[in-house]
Amino acid sequence: MSMRILEQGIDAMQAGSPAEGARLIRIALKTGLLEPDMQAIGFVWLAEVETTPAQKRARYQQALAADPASAEAKARLNRLLTERLPPAAPAAPVPPPPAAMMQDASPPQPAAPSGPVNVAEHLASILGGPNGPGTGFFVLHDGVLATTRHVTGGLERVSVSLHNGRQLTGEVIRSFPALDLAFVRIDERMQGLLPVTPLPRVPDDAPLFLFHFSGEVLQAAQRPTQRVLPAPWSPTTVDQVLDAGGGPIFDANGHLTGMITTNSGRTSDYRYGLHIAAIRASLESVYEELSGDSRAYCPACGALSRAGGAGFAWCESCGAVLPHARQTARYPQTVANRYYDLNAGLCTTCGSAAGIYQGHCLRCGSAQ
Repeated sequence: MSMRILEQGIDAMQAGSPAEGARLIRIALKTGLLEPDMQAIGFVWLAEVETTPAQKRARYQQALAADPASAEAKARLNRLLTERLPPAAPAAPVPPPPAAMMQDASPPQPAAPSGPVNVAEHLASILGGPNGPGTGFFVLHDGVLATTRHVTGGLERVSVSLHNGRQLTGEVIRSFPALDLAFVRIDERMQGLLPVTPLPRVPDDAPLFLFHFSGEVLQAAQRPTQRVLPAPWSPTTVDQVLDAGGGPIFDANGHLTGMITTNSGRTSDYRYGLHIAAIRASLESVYEELSGDSRAYCPACGALSRAGGAGFAWCESCGAVLPHARQTARYPQTVANRYYDLNAGLCTTCGSAAGIYQGHCLRCGSAQ
């Protein structure tokens, strides 16, 4: 019976009665008796009567949640995201990372060949952060996403939702607050990455396309400015985004130019993009840090602490108590001295030799 109702609904929509067809399809889906592939077909047809990209995307997400193998849902979702993006020109080659990021990381794969890019497969929704949901995109085949520090805040773990309906736990492996950049790792492998611009800077007035995980695409431009900006930053005409940032930015050639951040000017609300070259350079620095001594992530400042990796309590970069030591007794240990700056001598308040950072004791926090 459910299958028959679904067929009647599709027939009605094909005959020019979308409202009646959608009503019948919803009835068929509510029975819960349809096979997964038939549920996916039903949701794809329901997307035809939705009027906004976000509503259509939600229907395609439902289709993929019912049947992750649905080729029709994947294709339509990709078209929804890329219909406003110009065709990609041949991509700049992506050099392989210098070393494995983690001990269990597999060797990086070569970049995807040029051609149509399924943008949806490269996007993720980052959930559970202090400033609401944000967007992330894959920058490494072994499941590493780039997003903003504004999205992850001082968290060690976040929830990640993919285009295919998978809900995963993401581990924040490093963040750079000064760049509003964070890297999140999930258990997901990518066969290719987004094509990257070969230009070190985005030309003035160049058209830009900002993607959100919701399916919305904002069209903007590179904003000319008389200020001399550091190389990583790209001023844009984007004055508001639909989430906490982290969405990829593409140029008119379909190349990834960077990521939208929450940084803005002193006198305007225009957002700055972080150039993809800066994102990749930061990722390479993470490789280098993790290829040496053991490190522990400090969510307070985003650094990878050598002291924490050796089991000590305080981050040598900011002085914060590291997560693994929050519930344990903490006291200065002579063997830890090499990780901290002892040039300032002992703390005048507690007498600790843990070190002084930016005028405060790393043990008790008092000003010196």
